[in-house]
Amino acid sequence: MDALAFGLTYGLPALGAAFGVGFIGAAALNALGRNPEKLSDIRTLMITAIVFADSLAIIGIIVAIIAKFL
Repeated sequence: MDALAFGLTYGLPALGAAFGVGFIGAAALNALGRNPEKLSDIRTLMITAIVFADSLAIIGIIVAIIAKFL
């Protein structure tokens, strides 16, 4: 039962982060298709947004590890 709780505690935030990164990438490509001369601005914003989305997965693994050992 502990393994299932650990898997779900990490798996759900990782799944959310993966969907978030996918949506961010799709939106960035859409914006780049509409306005190609703003490549550097769009890339900077996309990387910043991906970092925030991936921080959810990092927080999820930290919470999963803390919950496993408490």
